[in-house]
Amino acid sequence: MEPTLKTDDRVLVLKDTIVQFDISSGDIVVFHNINSDYSESILQQYFDELQIWKINDVNSQENAALIKRVVGVGGDVVEIFENGEVFVNSSKFYIPNINEGVNFKNETFVIPDNEIFVLGDNRPNSQDSRYIGTIPISNIIGKAIYLIYPFENFKKLDD
Repeated sequence: MEPTLKTDDRVLVLKDTIVQFDISSGDIVVFHNINSDYSESILQQYFDELQIWKINDVNSQENAALIKRVVGVGGDVVEIFENGEVFVNSSKFYIPNINEGVNFKNETFVIPDNEIFVLGDNRPNSQDSRYIGTIPISNIIGKAIYLIYPFENFKKLDD
């Protein structure tokens, strides 16, 4: 997620069980990796209601939780072009100050209902929906709303 988030940053994650919110294009979400052995329990949900998440290094892709930016939601059509440009429903998806990269292949993704399509902000070096597929809404832990550590970098993560 560099440059937006760096290794060892901490973010405040809000779950929709505390405050109702919609997940939309541009949001940064924490979700259970679809390739992990995650299983949901009521007790674990209770303890996980509001957490501070540490951004792990690139070697932690098998961790149970990942953080990425939402590009498309159910029903959207996401197009990625060779030059790194991303379009959602024929409109350019733009996030300032990120590396869109180059040398991608032209791909079109139709996002199923109740799923999201995510990309990392460092697109040339990100294991995201281009590789792992769409993410079921049920895998979303919550929405990252603030970068809280290191303290000098404290900021709202705007969507």
